Amino acid sequence: MLRQTEPIDVYKALVSALADNLLPTTAIGVTFFGIGLYAYSETGVAAALAITIAGVVASVLKALFIFFHRRTLVHRPSTLAVIRRFEAGHTITTLGMAAPIGALCALLFSLPALSLHVVATALLFGYCAGVATRISVRPKIAMGAVILAAGPAIASAALFIEDARLLTGAVFVLFLVSAMETITHLHRSACRLITMRLQMAKLARLDPLTALSNRLGLREAFDELPRDTGRSVAIHAFDLDGFKAVNDQFGHATGDRLLQALAERLRRLVGEDDVVARVGGDEFVVLQPGLDDKADPGLLAQRIHRQLTEPCDVGTDRPLRVGLRLGYSIAPAGTASLDTLLRDADATSYKVKRNGGGFRPHRSPRAPSVLPDSDLAPRKAIAAA
Repeated sequence: MLRQTEPIDVYKALVSALADNLLPTTAIGVTFFGIGLYAYSETGVAAALAITIAGVVASVLKALFIFFHRRTLVHRPSTLAVIRRFEAGHTITTLGMAAPIGALCALLFSLPALSLHVVATALLFGYCAGVATRISVRPKIAMGAVILAAGPAIASAALFIEDARLLTGAVFVLFLVSAMETITHLHRSACRLITMRLQMAKLARLDPLTALSNRLGLREAFDELPRDTGRSVAIHAFDLDGFKAVNDQFGHATGDRLLQALAERLRRLVGEDDVVARVGGDEFVVLQPGLDDKADPGLLAQRIHRQLTEPCDVGTDRPLRVGLRLGYSIAPAGTASLDTLLRDADATSYKVKRNGGGFRPHRSPRAPSVLPDSDLAPRKAIAAA
């Protein structure tokens, strides 16, 4: 097993990039087949034919494996264990393809015909430049393939070429060393680019003030939920009563600190699989997936209401307290629509606002009864002493 040195998300992206090597693999396979047949027709050496057959089989297997990898990436998400198995498969098929190339080049360099040396050189450089460097995203695989293809050819050239064989061997070694450096450089560059892309994608889904999800992050999290027909999903929608008064009285910097403090409270009280999003100035949504028949989203609603309406110290001369109006809705995960759940939860929260604040469940066959009046009692937005 190759040792993973990159962060998991970067590693997954790098291994997935190995599936983009189908065209170069096919091209070098066809080239190898043509050169192998040419060598056999010119020399009649049975070893050339045997190596050609082995190389063609290896190329076909490599292409089929790449095709299978690409289909897997399209049709289902890959776990870390699956990604590692694909990396191992690419290692085996890549080295299996490199070995016949090295063997055929070594055979051609051992023969006296100059034309065979020319096609061997073309094959070797074409493979190393066109295929091996394309898999430099996994440098150990790429380096192993280059060494396996070039090593026997370099040794054969140094031993059998009659004119300037030392010079020829030295040039090949120099290009081999350069290839190693190029592979390392390309791997580092790919890691930087993928890391930057992942960071930008993450930032695009986060609210910059609270580091909660934004609308895009919420929708993507909802779309990725398993559609288990035996489970339900709930949406809690709420905003803060009196937040504008905090901004007007204490300034927007204090209001920002209050939002950050309340966001941190939300992170601590929700479940591991729940998603918290800030979708407006003082508007929040909590996505609560994976509910079974015994789960009661009203319990989470009660905790949100209780925790977020507690006084909050944000650096003013006295702790601040805001009110809350919250509604939630629930639907089967197999048929749930985020827009419908949000609309129902929002409608319920507006009913709560007209009744003075607090929270109330969405009225549906699955929803629990309205909580006691003591829990629904309004908490007006005030600056608490």
